[in-house]
Amino acid sequence: MNSKCLLETEGYQILFDLKTLDSTTKDVDAVVEFILDPRLAEISVKSVPTFVAIKDLQRLIKYFEEHIALLQQDSDSESYTFVTWGLGFQVQALSGEVRSPNDGEFTLRFTINVGYVNKEASRIYVGGESVVTLENIHRFTSSVYTTLTELGFREPDSGRVESAKALNAQLL
Repeated sequence: MNSKCLLETEGYQILFDLKTLDSTTKDVDAVVEFILDPRLAEISVKSVPTFVAIKDLQRLIKYFEEHIALLQQDSDSESYTFVTWGLGFQVQALSGEVRSPNDGEFTLRFTINVGYVNKEASRIYVGGESVVTLENIHRFTSSVYTTLTELGFREPDSGRVESAKALNAQLL
């Protein structure tokens, strides 16, 4: 099965291309693409193919949910840098404003692993920092959650699944 999940910010998009060949594995094959807004420049960079643990994708959903909750308490909150076990990408949610559960924005720093210059070198990351709306974060986390559910990696929580379906219908 193949699935794409898009995260849109004001200045760039992140496209997760997730593939699974075997439903018994706890990982998905992933290529993460950084696409700069074409009004700024024609730049699109793909990560090296990597395995992403299902638990990492579940943690990513929770990371964004927890960051939004922090911002409701303190608009200057910055979350730790989220890194997957396979080091395929890094995310850091920074300060912002939450006016209501679905209205607000915060700054998001996102980098993808594009590989090594040579075997002795450290990984090279490419990415950006821009403002993302809560609406776009919710759209992204709903698509990841839906993908995990369809792949059979998440126990369907009827309230959460219905909520994700309703949000997707509302946003489309």
